[in-house]
Amino acid sequence: MSNQSKYFLGGILLLISTLALDNCRSKSNEDVMPIDSTALSTCILLSEKINGIVLRNYEYDSTRLLRRMLEYASSEPQNKLLKRYTFEYNNKNKLTRIRETNLTEQDKSFIYELDYINANSKQLKLIRPFRVYNSGARVEDTLTVKYATNGRVSEIKSLRGLSSKWEYDSSGNVKKWLIHKPLMSSDSLLAEYGAFDDKVNIYAFSEGMQLLNLLSGRAPSRRNPLRYTANGQSVEATYQYNEKRVPTQSVLKFKSSNNTLRETVYTYELNCK
Repeated sequence: MSNQSKYFLGGILLLISTLALDNCRSKSNEDVMPIDSTALSTCILLSEKINGIVLRNYEYDSTRLLRRMLEYASSEPQNKLLKRYTFEYNNKNKLTRIRETNLTEQDKSFIYELDYINANSKQLKLIRPFRVYNSGARVEDTLTVKYATNGRVSEIKSLRGLSSKWEYDSSGNVKKWLIHKPLMSSDSLLAEYGAFDDKVNIYAFSEGMQLLNLLSGRAPSRRNPLRYTANGQSVEATYQYNEKRVPTQSVLKFKSSNNTLRETVYTYELNCK
């Protein structure tokens, strides 16, 4: 398996430490989905902190379109810049490329090129990861994207036969995340969600962040998760919200199979119109 495929399917490590995301936008005629205005917001995310330590900072252009995301170490040495993501768009502001620059490990930078079903559709057809070396970028894989009837991503499949799959409830929230490997007789369950709030998902502000989370296994959900299980741990989340119904804080309580308890606090700096 390529390093990029491992990255694509290794998102369980991130899943248990961050929130699910939202992908509630108007669709073309080929991508019809009921719009729930209470799941949208004019807020953009400026920064995320984990237990008081900066995890991510976000940068925008004058139209509030996400251009860069900086990711930092959340442990020693604190505030060390690990990765820089840049988001590129066409003249219609459709996301076409994400550049992931690893500032701490050589030859661990990637480019993700996005191919859509057609020029007018917002549904992806292919995600093409390239690995960046000093000699240039080389094709690492091709990921085929499939959609469920509700317009949400149901599967991403690698050329190498690995696939990540998602099931949703009637409200557009993820119920299960599964993977399938070559020679497996059935899918393997990685995460299962039990309940969601009725507020605005913290990642509703950016298609780019939704896609990065998707590549880590966290498919778009309309709301924020309250209970889920992942990687042998059960998680309960509680939130504080602003007047726009967007989380400003989340407290995640983890309980492992041996009943070990752990609590993590995320805080979110927002800019709301």
